[in-house]
Amino acid sequence: MQGVRADNNRIAKNTVFLYVRMFFVLVISLYTSRVVLNTLGVSDFGVYSVIAGFVSLFGFLNSTLSSSMSRFYNYEGGQRGDIGVREVYTAGFYIHILLTVVVIALLETFGLWYINNVMVIPPDRLHAGNILFQYSILSMGLLIMEIPYTSAIMSYEKMDFYALVSIIEVLLKLAIVLALPHIPFDKLIVYATLTLLISVVSFLLYLLYAKIKLSALRFEKPINKTLFKSFLSFSGWNLLGTFAFMLKGQGLNMLLNVFFGTIINAARGIAFQINAAISGFSANIAVAFRPQIVDAFAKNDHNRVLNMFFSESKICYALILLLIVPVIMEIDYLLSIWLGNAVPEHANVFSVLVMVDMLICTLNTPVTQVTFSTGNIRKYQIFSSIVNLLLLPTCWVFLKLGYNAESVFVLTIVFSVANQTVCLYCMNQVFQFGLMPYLKTVVAPLLVATLLLPALPFLVNQMMEPSFLRLVAVCAADALVGFVIVWFIICSAEEKALIKVFLQKFIRKNNA
Repeated sequence: MQGVRADNNRIAKNTVFLYVRMFFVLVISLYTSRVVLNTLGVSDFGVYSVIAGFVSLFGFLNSTLSSSMSRFYNYEGGQRGDIGVREVYTAGFYIHILLTVVVIALLETFGLWYINNVMVIPPDRLHAGNILFQYSILSMGLLIMEIPYTSAIMSYEKMDFYALVSIIEVLLKLAIVLALPHIPFDKLIVYATLTLLISVVSFLLYLLYAKIKLSALRFEKPINKTLFKSFLSFSGWNLLGTFAFMLKGQGLNMLLNVFFGTIINAARGIAFQINAAISGFSANIAVAFRPQIVDAFAKNDHNRVLNMFFSESKICYALILLLIVPVIMEIDYLLSIWLGNAVPEHANVFSVLVMVDMLICTLNTPVTQVTFSTGNIRKYQIFSSIVNLLLLPTCWVFLKLGYNAESVFVLTIVFSVANQTVCLYCMNQVFQFGLMPYLKTVVAPLLVATLLLPALPFLVNQMMEPSFLRLVAVCAADALVGFVIVWFIICSAEEKALIKVFLQKFIRKNNA
């Protein structure tokens, strides 16, 4: 029991570090996005969004390998200690070198052809777009080679250093955007160059910290061939699922570019800036839970895995719901404050639809984490990938039939619901949690919360004229109703007890 409390305290402590990180990243990122949009202009901002998004489409390998490395670090470390960690690091390092070469080769061949022959870019910006493309490739290579070190840092739950590096990165980005309007050169090229330099700094910081502070991160010879094969097999199935998920995002971005041009990409870019800012709140909780879930499964503590699965699902969903209700209701006012007169057309509708999709997808992260902890992901990735891969051709058909850009986002929501259903079924095949207990413990209270929470904020929104005072009033109504709903509808008796213990410790610590 004492060990479980220590683990819960570590989750809470790491979540605090991640929220400090997120606060800095969120505030500065929102400001820098406005400056970049105003400095580059809507068209160049659209060029940046679609090219950087295209390169990140190949970056699906990053997500694949990062989650794979984290899983093996936690599992092998829990089973065999430092020897297991060294063997995972050795196998992962060589795999990452190989994949870096493959990604660069693909981007310099197919990618280069696509940028210059298919992508819709104003002719006078094609040269700048190609330079941006090359710098984005270099950043991608650094990001892939960074994974063995960042995954180890996350697995050892060194969230304080992870938060510190993120804050350094965002401060450097702030310095860039403050200087950008005063630089007398092509601003898109300058922005791409300085962003690449930040990637170099980030890579060096993670590398040095891992080498100095994590003594287990050393090469183990010879390579454990069994582990190497297991890693490749796990990563291979994970690769399929991540590729399909990336197509859902950046593939649709490219599709919108072909049908509507860079202006629509700019609107989508703004919507996903909001998505990234808000989703970070639940992502921090997921990051804090992930090592504990894998560790509990490695120790055959299935009850703890199940409890964390239910708790994480409810916490992440409830938090995102609380955040997006006032944002959706005040989206036009918030966009005008954030971007001034430079709000791209369709940005408000895109933002609302993206947030709805994000809310649904929030429930998928805990499902994926538990399934990955078992190592048996073949069926899960195949079925989930089929659903996600069907989205792109479906959207293409609708756009060909003359439907507007918003239809793509509506279809994405429909497919997200279908994907969550499929993923729950597949998870239950490898980790039996019972669909009925899940529906009763997680889905039912969250559905009630979704129906009840917007009522009072909506009433306040309708009674007042658009203003900062109305924004504050809507947020206050949302927080008030949200607290009541979370405490009396969403939280179980055990979760309430844990919250009380945590608050009592926090109060005693601050009064000491």
